[in-house]
Amino acid sequence: MIASLGFVACDDDDDNPINKPNLNDTDDKFVEVAARSNMAEIEFGELAATKGTDTLVTAFAQQMVDEHTTSQNELKELADDYGGIDWPNDLSEAHDDIMEQLNNAEGYTFDTLYIKTQIRMHEDAETLFQTATGNTTDARVKAYANKYLPKIQMHLEKADSIDTVVIATDSLDGIGDGSSD
Repeated sequence: MIASLGFVACDDDDDNPINKPNLNDTDDKFVEVAARSNMAEIEFGELAATKGTDTLVTAFAQQMVDEHTTSQNELKELADDYGGIDWPNDLSEAHDDIMEQLNNAEGYTFDTLYIKTQIRMHEDAETLFQTATGNTTDARVKAYANKYLPKIQMHLEKADSIDTVVIATDSLDGIGDGSSD
């Protein structure tokens, strides 16, 4: 009976972060930065899905919420298997500043600010994930980076094309109404 109690106690220790392996600094930093980026994408997307005025913007925002939530959940499952990861619980200071700007913007200004933010964030994410595909050493972290890099590149292309359409649509809105005189 005593031996079986000892065995159960050892099984419980497997869930203790102290007994989990740690990632190296490069892999750990990638996981933390990717998690914070996903978190910002989700929060900005939730705001834009309800506050955006252009249907292309709101549809893109909902896509960002859906796809970055999936990505974040997968990354969290990976991170839970390792000790020492500083999983973010809130936005970075820079992301807080962007959120404040988005909250204060309305209409066309909001739509263009959101899309330009998406372009910058996906450019940064593309760089982060490209670096991770070559520099991470943990097989699961590398696989995650390789899986999501093409999706980030597609998001960037889509945000870029929406930016072009939204700007073109706005400039056409003034044609023929006397506002360009």
